[in-house]
Amino acid sequence: MRILIWLLVGYLVYRMLRGKKAPEIAKESVATETFQDPVCGVFVAEADAVVGNLEGKRYHFCSMGCLQQFEKIEQQRNQATTTKAEER
Repeated sequence: MRILIWLLVGYLVYRMLRGKKAPEIAKESVATETFQDPVCGVFVAEADAVVGNLEGKRYHFCSMGCLQQFEKIEQQRNQATTTKAEER
């Protein structure tokens, strides 16, 4: 009979201690907006992106190298457009 009482007491203590655990807080997923680099196509989180403004539009790049390459491409495109307009 004593064994049954001790088992019951042990079980109740176990349940009380187990029940007092702090509930685990679910990790909230932080929604971060991602952007595609217009030069290399890599997707970058806004926090990690190199941001460039060109002609009033905001672009996101994975690195300074891609930003510089994009600026060169846009500069060449603008020169070509200007040259075509002058030929007319």
